Amino acid sequence: MTGASGIGWDLIGTLAVGGGAAAVLYALMHAMRAAGHSLPRWLLPAGIGLAMIGFATWNEYSWAARVKAQLPERVAVVAEGSARSPLRPWTYLAAPTARLALIDRGALKDDGQGTRIAPVTLVERWKRSVTVEQGVDCAGGRLRDPQGNWHPAPADDPVFAAICAGG
Repeated sequence: MTGASGIGWDLIGTLAVGGGAAAVLYALMHAMRAAGHSLPRWLLPAGIGLAMIGFATWNEYSWAARVKAQLPERVAVVAEGSARSPLRPWTYLAAPTARLALIDRGALKDDGQGTRIAPVTLVERWKRSVTVEQGVDCAGGRLRDPQGNWHPAPADDPVFAAICAGG
């Protein structure tokens, strides 16, 4: 694998925010000292830490929205999954979106037997995306599982709705 991975870019971004916060706070503290006001010494590391935590939190909670904003109109988000972790206890109050399932309506194929084959792309934060094929029989109201068996599509199935809407 070449270059930085998703988590590598997140780390680089967090460190860059920390460096920027350090420069701004150092200049502010220097200016305040020159003006005759003394600020506590702990303000610099505390400010850097808060800036880095704030950026990391924003980055985590806005990831899904940023990914969805980059998708072309033909791509539908059919499912979202959130992630909770004991290492991040605040995620039990408001879990960030960590997984998306996408269907590119422009890549639908007809198998010649009246069913459509849809590539479903599974995108997960900090992991490689995976594409799986989903067979859909719109007329028969069926979905094909990975083993090739057909099952009735649930009435609220998002994959079935995204592929068969209007057809």
